[in-house]
Amino acid sequence: MKTSRTENPAPARIGTLIVFILIMGVFAVLNRAIKPPAILLTERRQPAKLPDFTFKNIADAEFMNGFEAFAADSFALREPLRSLRAATVFYALGQADKSGLYRDSAVGAGRFVQVDELSLRQTAAKLRKVAEPLQELDMQIYYAVIPDKSIYATQSYPGFDPALAAAILGMELPDFTPVDLTPALSADAYYRTDLHWNQVKLEPVLNTLGTAMGVPFGGRARMHFQGVYAGQLALPMDFDDMKYIELPNSVTARYLNDRSMEWEARPIYKLEALTDLDPYDLFLGGPQPLIILENPNANTNRTLYLFRDSFGSSLAPLLTTGYRRIVLIDLRYIHATLLPQFIDWEAGADVLFLYSSQLLNNAGVLMV
Repeated sequence: MKTSRTENPAPARIGTLIVFILIMGVFAVLNRAIKPPAILLTERRQPAKLPDFTFKNIADAEFMNGFEAFAADSFALREPLRSLRAATVFYALGQADKSGLYRDSAVGAGRFVQVDELSLRQTAAKLRKVAEPLQELDMQIYYAVIPDKSIYATQSYPGFDPALAAAILGMELPDFTPVDLTPALSADAYYRTDLHWNQVKLEPVLNTLGTAMGVPFGGRARMHFQGVYAGQLALPMDFDDMKYIELPNSVTARYLNDRSMEWEARPIYKLEALTDLDPYDLFLGGPQPLIILENPNANTNRTLYLFRDSFGSSLAPLLTTGYRRIVLIDLRYIHATLLPQFIDWEAGADVLFLYSSQLLNNAGVLMV
């Protein structure tokens, strides 16, 4: 009887094991030789820190979870490997997105942001609550949605649907006056590497708001920068130009210091931000709870209360030509119940709720 004969797999297994050990050894040496970065510049965040080695952390698995995040952020050659993965996804596999992040010839890099109907209704409920005391003061209340730039892309992405959002908000905010900004914006109105709009491209937005609200609005610096999407995409992208429009010296700004809770005079443009981690903080100093802009030479003597997110930082300075006083309110950083302590509501003023699709999909960030 003829017996079958199988080759001994041991040499192949040993060879694989040796290669694996060599690869792990090389990376172990590199991880020791290359100091982990203090900050992940492309992702605009600090790397995860090595968790404390305690019995409690080990028992509830916090140590292993934390160590996994630390190892991923401190891994040698992390950035080249991220770029290689992105190139594989877009070029080798021909996928349209990488973990929800797309790359389009018209709008650059962006993220899929679809309408979250539940969150949109929750946001609207919060806006109604905030507006109740203002309506009693005979204020004219408007709202406008800043659409995600995906709707201006060359391809059809599963992004934010402004028509659906308008229908929902129309039902939820029947006493507010809507202002449709979608026709006033286009692909080049947004930064290619970031989610925000470009201040110097907002003249159509000013015209649309001015027509709807009955207010006439009427030297630049630049720096090359790359927004948050460029780092997340991990592929080479052209730089955007960070520009701003200079304002007359008559326009002044006061900021509520969120530590001392006192008002402080500061510049409208934070020029040092141009070389910081997030250049968009150039506009009104980045995240701020309350700001008051005043222009005694405005075209009208009217006041505007602007409830806004980060998009409003670059738009608000341009509105000072039409409003003598603009109060910017960011409910992500101050609770609505605290507003009467710092704001004297002016009867008959205008109110504009101006929010991006990203915030409308995240109602929980509004402190109402």
